[in-house]
Amino acid sequence: MRSPPVEPAARSVVADFERDRRLFLRRRRWETLVGTLIFSGLLLVSFQHSQFFSSDIGGDPLGRIADFLGRMSPRLSPAALFSDRATQGSLASWLYDLPLWLKLGWQTVEMAILGTVVGVIGGLAASFLCARNLMPIPAVRFVVRRGLEMIRTVPEIILALILVAAFGVGPLAGIIALAISTTGSLGKLFSEINEQVDPRQLEAMDASGAGLVGKIRYGVVPQVLPNYASYALIRLEGNLAGAAALGIVGAGGIGIELQRAISYTEFDTYLAILVLMVGLIFVIDIVSEAIRHRLMRLGAAR
Repeated sequence: MRSPPVEPAARSVVADFERDRRLFLRRRRWETLVGTLIFSGLLLVSFQHSQFFSSDIGGDPLGRIADFLGRMSPRLSPAALFSDRATQGSLASWLYDLPLWLKLGWQTVEMAILGTVVGVIGGLAASFLCARNLMPIPAVRFVVRRGLEMIRTVPEIILALILVAAFGVGPLAGIIALAISTTGSLGKLFSEINEQVDPRQLEAMDASGAGLVGKIRYGVVPQVLPNYASYALIRLEGNLAGAAALGIVGAGGIGIELQRAISYTEFDTYLAILVLMVGLIFVIDIVSEAIRHRLMRLGAAR
């Protein structure tokens, strides 16, 4: 059985489609090639300007890293490992100031928790004011969104420097810096979560005459509470590392001891404090992961 003949008009349409498709693919290949070349050029220029391959202290970056890690390693002796603090090569001599480090480490945890809690509250308030499905006034949404963007452009370390000059050396400056930074980041994330809720519940509440507070309390929060908690706990993990770094500029926490070790080039003390901080972050991560999974199971059961 012979197939029906193809009309000339149909053949023309197919030929035009194939020609346009080949032109489109050729253009995309050229765009990809040009983009790759530009990116590679910028990467090479960045490496050159950063002295990654041509530093004054040597041209082998991996070798310099290995040398620095070697200087950070403690000189422990198996024979004297469990001796007292006065014995060189013992764990006690390496961790010579462990009680103080633990105290400052706990202060770092407190800074992270308090800064996160205050930042979550600020982020929630801002997210309700800039969500399109909750705030009907465009001017308010615009102002709040721009304010959150301004906050996110300022690094935490710069905020801490300014606040240390205003409030003096201590954890208060670090807590405020973490709270401001957390508000900026979570405000944006929470607003995006708010805009993804099921609109039918909000429409039903509008029909019943509910106000903005009622819509948030009964129409939004029950849907997104697990997501709120998940982002807040992830931010807590980041704030713990951030709180440790802020101490370097005098904003409290274990970073103060890290700055002292840097000033006196106590390389093995770097490693001791970093190991302590990594341990604290591991504990916070394990606890927050368990809480997130429990909240996700509760949200799925609703």
